[in-house]
Amino acid sequence: MSISPLEMFFSSATHYYTVGRFAAFTRLAPVVGNLLHHAIEMYLKGGLSETKTLAELKTLSHDLPGVWSAFKVEFPDPSLAQFDGTITALHMFEELRYPDSVLAKGMACRVSIKRSPATAGAAGATTSFPQYDLCLEDIDALVAAIFKVVSVNPQFFTGGLSGPARQWLKEENGEGGLTTG
Repeated sequence: MSISPLEMFFSSATHYYTVGRFAAFTRLAPVVGNLLHHAIEMYLKGGLSETKTLAELKTLSHDLPGVWSAFKVEFPDPSLAQFDGTITALHMFEELRYPDSVLAKGMACRVSIKRSPATAGAAGATTSFPQYDLCLEDIDALVAAIFKVVSVNPQFFTGGLSGPARQWLKEENGEGGLTTG
């Protein structure tokens, strides 16, 4: 039995997403942004793998806005536009993959579990460092939307996860944590 590229991408993405959610709750910044960037990149490339070769997907590199644009062409669901800002904010974390930027410019990083209009932009107003913001609730909604438009059953990818992994997927996740069990 062989595994399809979509299954491989979504399986890896689900692992990154699970660990990324754990990192958000334990305030492991900026690594949380890198983990969730990889998760979203893998989910998007998984969807695109239905019509693109692995070589074509590799040329997209880690450019999340570019991968997102290609994904929205392939899956032209108007509801996806609401996540453009989430993609932009998440892509900023790619710069933090290596310490060069932080060492040269510094960093202010805020990770929130839920959206809070009262604190939106507040951290950026108090610092001259580059600002990195991540809202887990937005990422959760994006992940749920990707599964929906690609027409993939999330339980296929979460059913074999350990109890603690499933718990981190469900923790304060208004989208159900990709599981119903």
